[in-house]
Amino acid sequence: MDSNKTSRKNQQLYGAVDLGSNSFRVEVGRVLDDAFQTESYWKETVRLAAGLDEEGAFTPECQERALAALRRFREKLEGVPAQNVRAVGTQALRVAKNSAEFLPKAEEALGHPIEIIAGREEARLVYSGCMHTLPPSSERRLVVDIGGASTELIVGCGFVVKNCESFHVGCVNTMVEFFPDGKITAKGMRNAQLHAQAEFEEAGPDFSSRNWDAAYGSAGSIGAIADIGMAAGLTNGVVTPALLKRLRTEMIEAGDIRKFKIQGLKEDRREVIAGGLAVLSAVFETLKIREMRPAQGALRVGLLYDLLGRHEQRDTRDGTVTSLIKRSGLDKQQAARVAALADKFFTSLDASAAQHNCRKLLQWSAMLHETGRLISPNSYHRHSQYIIMHSDLPGFSRVDQTLMSRVVLGQRGNLKKVEELFATPAHMDMVLALRLAVIFAHARRTVHLPVFSLSRTMDEGQWVYTLAIDPQWLARHPLTNYLLEQEALVWARVGVQFVLQD
Repeated sequence: MDSNKTSRKNQQLYGAVDLGSNSFRVEVGRVLDDAFQTESYWKETVRLAAGLDEEGAFTPECQERALAALRRFREKLEGVPAQNVRAVGTQALRVAKNSAEFLPKAEEALGHPIEIIAGREEARLVYSGCMHTLPPSSERRLVVDIGGASTELIVGCGFVVKNCESFHVGCVNTMVEFFPDGKITAKGMRNAQLHAQAEFEEAGPDFSSRNWDAAYGSAGSIGAIADIGMAAGLTNGVVTPALLKRLRTEMIEAGDIRKFKIQGLKEDRREVIAGGLAVLSAVFETLKIREMRPAQGALRVGLLYDLLGRHEQRDTRDGTVTSLIKRSGLDKQQAARVAALADKFFTSLDASAAQHNCRKLLQWSAMLHETGRLISPNSYHRHSQYIIMHSDLPGFSRVDQTLMSRVVLGQRGNLKKVEELFATPAHMDMVLALRLAVIFAHARRTVHLPVFSLSRTMDEGQWVYTLAIDPQWLARHPLTNYLLEQEALVWARVGVQFVLQD
């Protein structure tokens, strides 16, 4: 990278927003020598995971608490280019019954889109954040992240994740279930730890001590316990089984978390410290950990570096798609051919920068449109949709995977099954572009398109697509011509005109 590009990159601000199940965090940083220098950081304790009613929906009070925090975050992000901001939601937003209703209100309050990411994607980003703040090493590392409603376990070496998993147990939901009103009993502590151990038990072989050389803990609970150990003179900042046992005993003796007095415990952590202690004790017991060191970084830092990689053409999602193509044994030339054609059709409809994300998602959808052939050549578009929707795809949000899977499902056959996409014109354009690409590449060989034009207009409340193409070219390609004529009939059934114009 030349000095001018480096200088421009250093002048840009980047923002990461982590909507955790316990705390919301926002960090703004600037790139300096390929590393992020924090400009500002803000944290608010929202306790989303404790704000679910009996039906599993966010209560009005919880929603307002979250929205108020996001409005303040919005002010923190002023001055950061919109394309340099990434906001993600984790376990509480993944499971809340009214998450889809709450999300638009949250995005309006924040002023930026919010992605709800899968547990393994959260784990990957946590690991990345920790590795960017730990000293470089060839050691195999275990990273544990105890959040409000989930715990992530990751094993990797350098920046490469070898294994990762997310478990539905965290400090807030454990506190709510086993320590109601902050009451701490020996039975409650034992049951909380056993409950967490049952969650981790099946993962024991994959994350046991034989698979790593050193253990690190990310996020609030582990850092809080390490701080207590150091402030009380019990350890030098390292978490050990002896420290965990000492804290469990003292909490049980106190009987109430409000009466638990110990140096190093911050008040904003008091309400959930017993839940975090029980979960961490379960991790130590299940994985036979002897000591764990706290690590900085976590999810928000992983977000910042992932965002920077996307801007520098080192998008994790490109590698994910390449890997899936390789595993599926796809015809890579056909995938690239269809992707190139789909891009031509899509950009001829709208080449504006506003559609950049849709353009990228269409490219990946086109590259993966035949993954279903791994299962069966019959109805492969349906198998492709299932694979894209349910696979672990690092870098992609749930919303991304859902959209891509629906676009791929719509590549052939009737359009009724993806009609909900047509409420957003750009999504409808994606479906059309992929369908046309599949038609023109049906012979599975290089296609030299003639000069063409493709447009979308509105006529008396009905969308109209017009494809103008050289009639002599169509005459030399009668099957393509026939398929395009049939395409008009398919679109007509969903109230959209497709006009083939010579």
